[in-house]
Amino acid sequence: MFKHKYIITLESDSPPRICLGDKIYGATVIALETEQYPDLVDLAWLTKRFPMSREALSQKLELFNVGSTGKKLYDPNIVIPFLKMNIKNRRGRPRKN
Repeated sequence: MFKHKYIITLESDSPPRICLGDKIYGATVIALETEQYPDLVDLAWLTKRFPMSREALSQKLELFNVGSTGKKLYDPNIVIPFLKMNIKNRRGRPRKN
């Protein structure tokens, strides 16, 4: 029987109390990773994480621009929750079938 790999993502102000080798419901913790956001991010960084074009992102985030008009910079703590909230914005009626 093969082992399967499951990935759990947590976001919090303080780190969770999980250690390597802990058993959680029959599974063993083998790796812990952390990702820190930079202070300011640009459109290239955001296009890697969200399935939108550069033009759509710049129009949607026009109010949150901290940089100049040439170099558009954004605060990730404000922009990422805003983009996650509005990711499924579709127009028109749903398909009939």
